[in-house]
Amino acid sequence: MRVKRFVGNNLQEAILKVKTEMGKEAIILHTRKFKEGGFLGFFAREVVEVTAAVDDFPPPVSRPNSQPGEVSAAAAPVLSGQTKPQAVEFSQPEKRPVVTNEHSDSLVPTEELKEMKTVMYQLLEEMNHLKGGNLYPKLVQKAYHLLLNHEVEEKLAVKLINGILERAAPDELKDAKVIRFYLEEGIRQILRVPQPIVFKNGGKQQIVALVGPTGVGKTTTIAKLAASFSLLERKRVALVTIDTYRIAAVEQLKTYAQIIGIPIEVVFTPEALREAIAKHQDKDLIFLDTAGRSPKNAVQMSELNGFLHAGCPTDVFLVLSASTRYQDMLDVYNRFSAVPLTKLVFTKLDETNTFGPIINMVSRTKKRLSYITVGQNVPDDIEVADPQRIARLILGGMSG
Repeated sequence: MRVKRFVGNNLQEAILKVKTEMGKEAIILHTRKFKEGGFLGFFAREVVEVTAAVDDFPPPVSRPNSQPGEVSAAAAPVLSGQTKPQAVEFSQPEKRPVVTNEHSDSLVPTEELKEMKTVMYQLLEEMNHLKGGNLYPKLVQKAYHLLLNHEVEEKLAVKLINGILERAAPDELKDAKVIRFYLEEGIRQILRVPQPIVFKNGGKQQIVALVGPTGVGKTTTIAKLAASFSLLERKRVALVTIDTYRIAAVEQLKTYAQIIGIPIEVVFTPEALREAIAKHQDKDLIFLDTAGRSPKNAVQMSELNGFLHAGCPTDVFLVLSASTRYQDMLDVYNRFSAVPLTKLVFTKLDETNTFGPIINMVSRTKKRLSYITVGQNVPDDIEVADPQRIARLILGGMSG
């Protein structure tokens, strides 16, 4: 695969140059407009640059009247010739030819080389998509399919794999431990540092609401958090529930509150919620337990928004079950986005073997993780989300 850039006065002229030199099989990778010539920024003319690629066309012959801005294909990282698609390897850096500018003795700028490298990775990404990832080196290909098996979005999986190819030396691509290290690092960077409930010295009261669809375990999660902060961190905690749709859920939370030894309020209107919060001004932390709303029910969502507007929570956690299909998670998030969501909580990690949707959601929504739950025990089975642990859950089937 050879790559070259062509410059013309307009797009048609540049593409004509591509077809003349590379033939009809050439693939257009990138086009851009820029200005050249002129004096002190004035009278510069606008030209069009086209970056194209073709399979093994003959190397261009040096011409004395070559156009300014044309760069030899040697400027791009060269894929070594392979007979099997799964054995693509990058040539060793010391064997790459030195690329010089036709109009000066200086080397091609570093930024230009980076741009060509980016183009090559984009091309590799496109080809891998068509070939099902089989153009990656063997162990990298295995890692790619492992990510897909965990339902990591394809674009996100490619981003993680390209991160390996950009950072690892060619010899390291044969070492499973190195590949796993770079993958863990990439996943941690996507998940970023978690944001649990934190009290700063002299910090004001915090009001945390948990919202989400039915059946994800909001009530149990609130009980775990309340017990953890009250019994372990010695904070003054109160519970307020607006889940008046399910009598059993209210009774369950009352039982938890009694065991933990904290007050609980049941409210039916936004005004009653304001009064309940005012009543507990001396508390460090108030948890709001909301009813499991159907995100498809506009009336229920509007009602929930009314309660949250009255309660003015400092945080609104969207609670999602890790066992939910990824597309359903996205649908839930999109419908709850009418609510001022701040962070994500994932429950029931013990009920699934597929953890890719967690990083998908963080990447898509740009919301930080806060907590995960791994069972029903109160208060034990809840913990601050650990990006490294999630990475290792995803890479559990990978040796090294």
